[in-house]
Amino acid sequence: MKSRPFDPNWTTDNPTLMAYLDGLCVDLSALGSRVRQRRHDAQWRFEASVRAIVLDLFRAHDSDPSLEVGIATGTTELQQLSRSRYGAAFVSARTFRDAMVALQEGGFVEISTPHWHDPAGQDGRVAAYMLSGRLVSELSDVGASPVDLRRSRSPEGIRLKDSNKHLVEYADSAFANEARERLHTINDMLEGHWADLALSDERLAHELKAMEGTRDDEASQSFDFAARTVHRVFNNEDWEQGGRFYGAWWISCPSRLRPYILIDGKRTVEVDYSGLHAAMLYAKEGQPIPDDPYARCLTRHGDKAERGLVKRTFNALLNADSVGSIREIDEYSSEITGRTWGDFKRFIIDSFPEFETYFGSGVGLRLQRKDSDLAEAVMLKFATMGYACLPVHDSFIVHHGLQDELNDFMRRTFEERFGAKVKVAADAGVGEAVDAVDLPHLHAMDLDDKPQGYAARLDAFWERHSGVRKALPSLQ
Repeated sequence: MKSRPFDPNWTTDNPTLMAYLDGLCVDLSALGSRVRQRRHDAQWRFEASVRAIVLDLFRAHDSDPSLEVGIATGTTELQQLSRSRYGAAFVSARTFRDAMVALQEGGFVEISTPHWHDPAGQDGRVAAYMLSGRLVSELSDVGASPVDLRRSRSPEGIRLKDSNKHLVEYADSAFANEARERLHTINDMLEGHWADLALSDERLAHELKAMEGTRDDEASQSFDFAARTVHRVFNNEDWEQGGRFYGAWWISCPSRLRPYILIDGKRTVEVDYSGLHAAMLYAKEGQPIPDDPYARCLTRHGDKAERGLVKRTFNALLNADSVGSIREIDEYSSEITGRTWGDFKRFIIDSFPEFETYFGSGVGLRLQRKDSDLAEAVMLKFATMGYACLPVHDSFIVHHGLQDELNDFMRRTFEERFGAKVKVAADAGVGEAVDAVDLPHLHAMDLDDKPQGYAARLDAFWERHSGVRKALPSLQ
């Protein structure tokens, strides 16, 4: 089964859904054989736990009905969750477990994979849960939709990890505080628009099946359209390493599907920096930046698959602490490159003698800090304009009518920061085109039919955010 960890920090502003959850809390409070009522603060924690569990399980079910959510209920784990800056303050061990038990006894939540403890202490597995058919039906009856869900502003969006990629607590700092405020501005921009895929529900289910088992990161396991805000991740307990944006569904969306991304129901364009980390190094060395830094390694002009392997191997060489430690990248193909992995790795190194000292130095994470600052500046610019700008590390997705503005600002920002000119490239989306197999034309739907899939989600978003729609700048 596919699974992901529990995230307690989801909430809703939909009055109908809120009223349903309030009623559910009342019903669950009456279950069991409690001798006396909970104190006011304990009852508040119990109800907050019920809402958090239901909303996160609903988010999982809506994104992929086969997706499980692992929820730890041990005292130690729950105490850590309540005390961590990455957790949720409302969690307490007793009331959270009470909420889990009540939801199960009431027939609303089911254990899909039981807890397992390894007697040797080497491994283990928390219990995984899913919504029951009853709760799925009741949420459907009240019209619950992923557009009703939003991530609370309170959990930490500036995340620091150690060398083992584990989150670490940190003391307040001026940098983190300022970065957090800028992140709020970016997330307000992202939440004010609806991003979706112009694919039928049947096609999405097919794509989920195709993605199964191909990637490890949790975001790639489902199309979680509710996840439309971002956080920043810094690495090795160092604010100068990493800093890239993660968390939104489109960031892990397979590149072959990104042309189908819509913003507010409109076709998009994706613009990226050509060979960004290589361009940064050329600028640092005072050398002119080639239009495509990877072109020298290509045997077939315009072969995107070969270029993708060159780019990923080049960046892996920059990220690694030593050349010898670099394992074969995912989906490497000797049929595409005509070389074994070892020979291809050496070929890339030999093709860039000017960067020999950078390969195997770990400089990649420091370059990521620079490219994430570029991304932050681009998104803040579009936030001030009132338009959506979706980040995908070194590229950005905007309404197709904003391509020139994005091109100009990306080039200008790079030149201001690095003192050199860089090329950007665009890929137009196909979301408003007619696809006889799968894509109904957005403007040719039968008005007598109830909207389905992405059209229904967009309608629901505008219904919940009518004030936002009136305030948005007009784009065709």
